[in-house]
Amino acid sequence: LSLVYTPQWVENMTAGRGWIALALVVFASWRPWRVLAGAYIFGAVWIGQLHAQAFGIPVPSQLLSSLPYLATVVVLVLISRNKRLTMMNTPASLGQPFVPDR
Repeated sequence: LSLVYTPQWVENMTAGRGWIALALVVFASWRPWRVLAGAYIFGAVWIGQLHAQAFGIPVPSQLLSSLPYLATVVVLVLISRNKRLTMMNTPASLGQPFVPDR
């Protein structure tokens, strides 16, 4: 991610996209193939907003730039509505500290 925008370390280079990765893991229910599909969906929305700006669609650029993040929030809300499915797909030890045996 960092090499796409700048070839060096710059403060705030990810611009909040790290949270999208966490949302992607929740969306995918910790399954690698779903992560891949979700990443392609997010990338398609990201590219779609760039193309919409390039074509000059009469929508404020701030709204178009927020579309990938709004889509992520909508997907997370839809997924979180089914509590049974959410709890069934989470790892059993999620949120528990690891204490090694001594």
